[in-house]
Amino acid sequence: MNKKLVVIQTLLLSLGFGSALSVAETVSTPIVGFSKVTVPFGTRAVVPGFVKAAVFTGAGLVTSQSVVASGLTANALRPTTFGDRPNYPTHYLEITSGSYEGYSFDVSGNTATSVTVSGLPSVLNGTTINYVLRPHLTLGDIESSNLPDGNVILNIFNNPDVAAVTYLYDSAGTWYDGNGANIMNHTVIYPGTGVSLNNSSGSFAINFTGVVKSTKTAVPVYRRAVQNLVGPMNPSSASTLSQWSAVLPNDTIANILSTTGNNSVSLTLLVDNGSNILYNGNGDQLSSTSIDGQNAFSMSAMTQDGYAVFNSPLNP
Repeated sequence: MNKKLVVIQTLLLSLGFGSALSVAETVSTPIVGFSKVTVPFGTRAVVPGFVKAAVFTGAGLVTSQSVVASGLTANALRPTTFGDRPNYPTHYLEITSGSYEGYSFDVSGNTATSVTVSGLPSVLNGTTINYVLRPHLTLGDIESSNLPDGNVILNIFNNPDVAAVTYLYDSAGTWYDGNGANIMNHTVIYPGTGVSLNNSSGSFAINFTGVVKSTKTAVPVYRRAVQNLVGPMNPSSASTLSQWSAVLPNDTIANILSTTGNNSVSLTLLVDNGSNILYNGNGDQLSSTSIDGQNAFSMSAMTQDGYAVFNSPLNP
């Protein structure tokens, strides 16, 4: 994989806040960067290594699925609405500290003083959480000037009810559904979630830019999913399996996808007692096996749903 990371310090306002805030919160200066990922002929599984800049940073009391905020523009964070294609959330809330650090939840709406999300654990009800609100990364955010027109199929898995959702690249900056009928640039790519690029043309490169995550990333993995493509939010360097910061679901099989595009895999198996020690088919420990930055791997054959949690590259 050909990749490089240019890390610079920049003022947060220079990243563009959009219209969600009418009164800005004080936030720390983020680190932004650039990386280039090469996609050869064949199949390449990629995790975008960056997120978008936060539009809100603060702390708020949780009441059921609502969280207190301040200075928001009402309805600025609402999901997309289309009558002829799937709708997707435009923003998400990410918890930035505590036992749920790195867990993210889709925003379903907001007022000037609160934001409503989906899936907050009931244990958080009545507590105050530290969080950020970010726009989702979407297919339309993928820098696509080098993609060969009509020769790239992108698959998103990580869904317990659908084998895969296929998107076709047709012309500069435009992704369509599998039938080629609807523009799907608003399709969300969740933090830490990989996409599979099936390339029937020559090698090309994709450029990724954005904010380097300073918090953990918790990625949902589903027992009934055909595949769970996940990976560290780390654009600059490799990480080892022993650096995973949480125990994966029992009996997880992880196929480390090759960066050559030929889909060769290294089979690893999580031990039954729930530790994060991984083995290959011969029973050899693979704790030192590394995963290149922005390289996704496939998890399957689990006995229960769970999360894969990865440390920030800034706090390994």
